[in-house]
Amino acid sequence: MKNDSLKKFAALRTSLVNEKRQLEQRLAEINAVLGSETQAASAAPRRPSASRAAKPRRSRNAVSLKMLVKKVTAEKPLTKEQILAAVKKEGYKFTTDKPFASINVVLYTKGQFKNTDGKFSPAK
Repeated sequence: MKNDSLKKFAALRTSLVNEKRQLEQRLAEINAVLGSETQAASAAPRRPSASRAAKPRRSRNAVSLKMLVKKVTAEKPLTKEQILAAVKKEGYKFTTDKPFASINVVLYTKGQFKNTDGKFSPAK
């Protein structure tokens, strides 16, 4: 019974390999008739998906937001608004319409910053 299954598998595989070879030969003949112009086009071009094309390009900042927030709050504790202004002054580019959301992620990550009366400073 196992031997039967193996024979069927081997026969199907051989059949598929032969069919593939025939299709490749036929495609080569078609490309030869149509010319090299079609050969380049036959390689499926990769197109970005609609959702990817609609996204804005991510800014490449030299320093991470976390590092900049640590830097600007190192001398004295600052409020969120002061931190945002200082980070922008340092040249950080936000790609979001809501930069406070990004700043909140940094500030409220456990153990990174301490909050005293609404002013933040590095915890370490």
